[in-house]
Amino acid sequence: MSLGAWLLLLSALLAGAVVLGVLARRANLPLTVVLAAVGFVAGWLSHIQSPLHGERFEEVLVFVFLPVLVFEAAFGLSTRAFVRNLGPILVLAIPALAISAALVGLSLYVGLGTPLIPALLFGTLISATDPVAVVAIFRELGVPRRLLTLVEGESLLNDGVAIVLFTILLSAALGGDLNAGEGVWDFITVFFGGAAIGAGVGLLAALALPWLDRLAAAALSLAVAYGGFMLADEVLGFSGVTATVAAGLVLGGSAPIRATAPVRELWEALWEALGYVANALLFLLIGLAIDPALLADNVGAIGLAIAAVLLARAVAVVPLVSLLERVAGIPPVGMRNQVVLIWGGLRGGVALALALALPEELPQREQFVAMTGGVVLATLLLNATTIGALVRRLGLDEPSSADRFLAGGARLSAIAAARKRLADLGIEDPVVSSELDAAEEAARVELASLSLTAADEIQVVTRRGLVVERGTYQHLSDAGLLPPMVTRILLHEVDDQAEALGVGHVSLADLHRRERPRFDRMVAKVTSWLPSPVGDDPTELAYAEASARRLSARRTGEALELFMRLPNLDPAAVEDAKASFARWEEEAVAELAELDADATHDTHQVRHRQAEALMRVASTDALSELAEIGLLPEIIVHQVAAAVATEARNDRGR
Repeated sequence: MSLGAWLLLLSALLAGAVVLGVLARRANLPLTVVLAAVGFVAGWLSHIQSPLHGERFEEVLVFVFLPVLVFEAAFGLSTRAFVRNLGPILVLAIPALAISAALVGLSLYVGLGTPLIPALLFGTLISATDPVAVVAIFRELGVPRRLLTLVEGESLLNDGVAIVLFTILLSAALGGDLNAGEGVWDFITVFFGGAAIGAGVGLLAALALPWLDRLAAAALSLAVAYGGFMLADEVLGFSGVTATVAAGLVLGGSAPIRATAPVRELWEALWEALGYVANALLFLLIGLAIDPALLADNVGAIGLAIAAVLLARAVAVVPLVSLLERVAGIPPVGMRNQVVLIWGGLRGGVALALALALPEELPQREQFVAMTGGVVLATLLLNATTIGALVRRLGLDEPSSADRFLAGGARLSAIAAARKRLADLGIEDPVVSSELDAAEEAARVELASLSLTAADEIQVVTRRGLVVERGTYQHLSDAGLLPPMVTRILLHEVDDQAEALGVGHVSLADLHRRERPRFDRMVAKVTSWLPSPVGDDPTELAYAEASARRLSARRTGEALELFMRLPNLDPAAVEDAKASFARWEEEAVAELAELDADATHDTHQVRHRQAEALMRVASTDALSELAEIGLLPEIIVHQVAAAVATEARNDRGR
């Protein structure tokens, strides 16, 4: 097929996916399920087969689709959340996959009489999960963030695990020697070697971000996704999947610190679009690649494989996660989350690609391809279409009273800020005023209908404070007023506090007393030894940190002022929170005074310019709020923010 014909085919498939997407949304069905089903039915009725067969399908999936899908998922995943849950993620991705593969292989060995090594080969290729449809549903329903992290993290890593194990077992199934020790060592070097390569590529790209504009940064992210994969897989012989995962996590984790706000916004839109296109094309091709006649000839074997896969998933997940909770002391995953993890273990493109890539000389090839296609269809048509109902049945999609109260309070905060800015500018618009009145009344009615416990009240005021605090730090960083080291420390601190709040009822004072993570302290110490520009003056870092803390404490206290007038919220809880932030502001002021006492005349001038820049950045917030409600064009806000950032960089340079 010529290049032009390929492009025409892809265009037709993509156009069809767009139409199906509209229909799927109206029918309230997962798009990926609809695409796979339509592809399968179209191939069955019209006898059209996928243009990709056997190894060609595997090559296109692995080298074209997989880097995009893996990088997009890793880049959008919270690096901190991934690292925090790395224990259960690794357990699900490695030992759980190995146990599932062994159980499925033994089922084929006993039930079908398949030789043990080929049976284990099938167990390996069918055990890698593909959560694309499930994750889309999870995001719609608003399931707990930790459950989403576990599902995405497992799928990101177990694709690489399955591909490595598949390669080792395929060699043995074709007559090669299977040495357990060598196999384990090969797996370790290939898997973790890929992770190291990807982390290095992602780190190099992150270091270059401050010098790149939006379009250059977008091009760099594509280079990282494909370059990291190819460097690890084709050049060095490591796992390209784990390399792309590591690169995406490192670059995504560095973005809030190293990339500007416009770059982050473009990245988000770019990778969301690329992920949509890749998934749309891939699941149509999956449907076309499954041969209906081959399924009909192997109905019994497919039924056994479906039952074995579902049962093995449950047997592998529950005991290992429970053991990890007891032995390693990780925060409990919970039985409801484990049920969703089991039922959400869909199979997709990786499993089918590996099956189609099996060599013709393998006697069981046709049967394995049929069984894989049957399992993929079954999990898509059964699991993916019912996972939403299961999540709702378990109550995982229900927002807490604190969540609903926070949402209502945030709306009132935005309305109050808009009124103030309009009054400051002398703008009187009856239409806008009536719209704000209606929105305020609706929010107050919802808040009045909610009942909060004492623990909920602590959650509400604390989480609201942390959101404002984090937003202040990110805004200062985007304006160039915080060195990357300080930004990283402050953002990580707030993220840790938010996570601590999520696993237990703690007060603001308890959070503020939490010790800074050892890694952050170590990096700060090492950086202080390095000469500029690699390192930074520790005193200047301390001044920037104290200044940011002072501003965030003041802004958070102001934001909580509105909560004093909200229904069903004890004013005493708000007063306690405001007192905590006022105390933190006093501590920051005292620290600044100490630093000023030791400063030279030149240093005083630099710090004076920094203080002025802080005020300039704070003033741009009003413009942003006006743009959000449609009273100012976005371009004006971007121009002012860019001017402020330039002034800040010039101040720091002087």
